[in-house]
Amino acid sequence: MTLIIGAKCSDGLVMGADSGATMGDYVSGLHTVMQPMTKLEIVGDKAIVGVSGPVGLGQLYCDRVNRIHNEFRDLDGPTVCRKLRDEFRKDAEIALRMAAIASQALGSQARVGAVTTTLVALAAKNEPHLIQLDSECLPEMATADLPFVSIGSGQLIADPFLAFLKRLYWKEHPPSVSDGIFAVTWTLEHAIKTAPAGIIGPITLGILTIEGTQPKARLLKETELKEHRQVVGQAENHVQKIREELLPGAKEPEPPHPPTP
Repeated sequence: MTLIIGAKCSDGLVMGADSGATMGDYVSGLHTVMQPMTKLEIVGDKAIVGVSGPVGLGQLYCDRVNRIHNEFRDLDGPTVCRKLRDEFRKDAEIALRMAAIASQALGSQARVGAVTTTLVALAAKNEPHLIQLDSECLPEMATADLPFVSIGSGQLIADPFLAFLKRLYWKEHPPSVSDGIFAVTWTLEHAIKTAPAGIIGPITLGILTIEGTQPKARLLKETELKEHRQVVGQAENHVQKIREELLPGAKEPEPPHPPTP
C-alpha cells in the first residue's frame, strides 16, 4: 500500500510519500508484515524518484535515472519523457516477459510483481518537470492546469482532496513550493487518518528547486516538516470553528437568565 504525491509549483517541485511498505509474496498475495521505509530517492542531488509497486523494480528505475540524469540538462521536457520511457522499458519489458511466463504456472497474480507506477521530479533546460510513468512506462508531464499528481493505492483518497485544495487556493495559478509542501503534507496526513489500512506515517517530503543554473533536490528535515504539520493543524482547527462562527443555529443557545425576584 502506497501513496506518493507530486506538485508542480511556480518555483520548483514537491514530492511526498507515506512510509508503509507491505512485505510478503506477490504471487500468493500473502502479506506478512508492514515495515516503515523511505519511498523517495534523491538521485545525484538533481532528481527525485518515487515508485509505487515492487521495490526491486523501483530500485532498477532509480539506477536508470542515476546513470542518465546528467543528460537532462540540455534536453526539453518531451525529449526527457521519451528518454525515461525508453530507459525504464528496458527493465519493465524483462519483468513483464518473465511474469507472462510465470503466469502460465502461477496464474494472473504472477503479473503483479511487474506492475509499477513512477513519479520523477527533475529539471531540463533549467525548467522543473514532474513526470508520471504508468505501468507501460508511458510518460505524462504535470502542467500548470493539472499541477498535482498522486500514485499508489491511496490515490482514490488523495485526488479528491487535492482537487478540493486546488479549487480553494490555486484555481488560476500554480502553487509556490511553500504552498505545495502545505498541500502535500495535508493530503498525506488526511490519507493516513482516512485509509482503511496500509498507508502510514511518518511522511517524507522532498523538493527540487533551481539554484542559479543548477537543479537542487533534497529531502526536508524533520524540523521543516514539523512547521508545516503545525500549519495543517491550524487549518483544521479553523475549519472546525467555521460551524460556530458562520452557520446560524450551529452554536447551542445559552440557557435563559433566571428571573429577577
